[in-house]
Amino acid sequence: MKFFGLCALVAFYSLMLSPQAQAQQPIIVSYAVQPVNHFNQQLRIAQAQQQDWAKDPSKISSQYAGNKFTLVRTQSHKGSILTYQVSEFSKQHPQMLLIISLKQNAKQWQVSSAQLAWKCSGGQHFGTDRCNIAEHELNTAP
Repeated sequence: MKFFGLCALVAFYSLMLSPQAQAQQPIIVSYAVQPVNHFNQQLRIAQAQQQDWAKDPSKISSQYAGNKFTLVRTQSHKGSILTYQVSEFSKQHPQMLLIISLKQNAKQWQVSSAQLAWKCSGGQHFGTDRCNIAEHELNTAP
C-alpha cells in the first residue's frame, strides 16, 4: 500500500494546481493516511440504492472529499483509479491535497486508500508540517 501511495505522489508531479503552479511542479514530502472504512460502508448502501454518484469513480471521489475540494485530475494506474482533489487556499486554511485511490471489485467501486497533505502559506511543498496560523493569516492578507 505504501508503494502505491508513493506511486500516486510521483504521478502527482505532472498535476498543475493553479496558474502559479504552472512554472513549477508541486513537491509532496509526506501525507496523512485517511480512514476509508466508514465511507465504504456508505458507498455500498448508495450502490445498493442505485444512486448515480456511487457508479462513477470521479463522483465517488468528490463525495468523499466534500464540497471544499475540487477534482483536478483522474488517472488510471495498474487497475485502479487515482483522483486528485485540492482545496482553495484561504486566510483560514492551508491549501489541501487529497489523493484517493479507487478499485473496482465485482463491478462495484470502493475507496482503497486516501492520503491528505497540505501546503502552508509561503510553503514550497505539500506535507504534514504544522502551519503557523498567525503567520498564514499575515501572508494571505490583502
